[in-house]
Amino acid sequence: MRKNRKMPKKLSVVTVHFMHLGAVLVTLFAMVILNMLANSRCAQLENSIGAKNKTLRKLDEELQRQDVRWRELQSSENLEQALVRHGLSMHYPNASQTIRMRRDGSPYPGQLSVAKAEARARSGATATASVSTPTRRRSSSRRR
Repeated sequence: MRKNRKMPKKLSVVTVHFMHLGAVLVTLFAMVILNMLANSRCAQLENSIGAKNKTLRKLDEELQRQDVRWRELQSSENLEQALVRHGLSMHYPNASQTIRMRRDGSPYPGQLSVAKAEARARSGATATASVSTPTRRRSSSRRR
């Protein structure tokens, strides 16, 4: 059997230095690997964000095209053409057939239609007045 022998001091100091150097190298290697993994993940995220931004730009352009198309369809000339095309005989109401309403649901005072409707109501007539609310056109600059 072998006897327990003590290492010489010089040899033990060298071994400890190599162990410290090995630990530093292993730590450095692990940090390099982690850095490469982080860079790879960042590159993947950049590509994903770029693709999503490209899709967003395409959808935004499509939205703008559809918005312009919708505004064109809502123009009075196009509405009248569509009515003729579908064989509908509709006309815009006269001023005497329109009652402008407030937000609370009451009509603005002094309108000819309101006076006629009130006179009919007092006389007991069963006819009803046609009521239409004004629509406001949206400005071309839209908020998002």
